Formats: sequence, structure tokens, C-alpha cells
Amino acid sequence: MKKRISIVVILLLTAIVLLIFLGIIIGGGIISGGLFNPRIDHERMERIFVDDYDLLIIVANYLTDSKHTSIHSFPERDTGFMSVFSNDLGSQQIPISDESVVNAIETLRERGYGIISRNYDVVRFLRWSMRGRGRGIAFTIDGYPPDESIWSFFTILEPLSKNGWFFYEEN
Repeated sequence: MKKRISIVVILLLTAIVLLIFLGIIIGGGIISGGLFNPRIDHERMERIFVDDYDLLIIVANYLTDSKHTSIHSFPERDTGFMSVFSNDLGSQQIPISDESVVNAIETLRERGYGIISRNYDVVRFLRWSMRGRGRGIAFTIDGYPPDESIWSFFTILEPLSKNGWFFYEEN
């Protein structure tokens, strides 16, 4: 009986180690990518973009209408607030004044989006990340690709089906 229990325990441990190993090989880790968060390519991001467009445009319009040019909404913080930065005041938390924007951000979070931010003329919606790399959707206020001198960390920037929207990869 003890021998049978030992064999079962060894088999279970072997199976767990094998699953972890496969997760690392397939995508770099189970939690930050891998089996439960597969990397998103341009084609898949286009489908996600079409499905989420109505929510994305609500948030993008709100952020581009803001007087702040450096805005971040982090998934681990309250959805009803955003972090803003200015040279005069430094960093501070301010409430989001439009309930439809709060609801849109909450829904985007439920659909797998991470950090949502605006820096100057670009609004970014991070959808996938692993080990310092990220992929997502970017919106530019003027409809043109962002200036490479400012956004040099974009390693991929390809247009999506609507003007001013891009699939991006950052490093």
C-alpha cells in the first residue's frame, strides 16, 4: 500500500514538473505568458480591436481630451482613478470624472488589458506582456505613426483597420 502511494505521488509530481516545463518552453512562463496568456500577433490583435473598439474609443477620447499629457491607469489600482504626471505638480492620483470611462476601463480589464496610458500624442492599451516585452493597441491623436525619436522602444508598429490605430510591440 505504501509503495502504491509513493508511485502515485511520484507520478503526480512528475506531471506537475512537466506542465511547468512545457509552460516555460511554449511561452516563457505560466503566469506572465505561456499556456494561459499566449502571445498575440497582429491578426489576433485586429480581431480583439474590432471587438473592443467601442470601449477603446471611449477611453482614448477621454484621455486625449485631458489637459494632462502623461496619464496612466494601472490594473492593480482603483479603476476610478488615474495617475498623472506634470513637471509642476509631480505625480498624483486624480478621479476619472466620466462614469462611462470608468465602466469601459473595468470591462477592458476583464477582457485582459493591463496598463492603459497616454504619453503626449499616443494612447496605449497593453494587452499582453512577458519579461519586459509588451503588445497592445496604440491610438495616435493625429492619426499618424508616433515619432520614432520619442517612441524608440516600439519594435513593431503596424496599422490596424481604423485610421490612427496601431498594433504595437514594445521592448
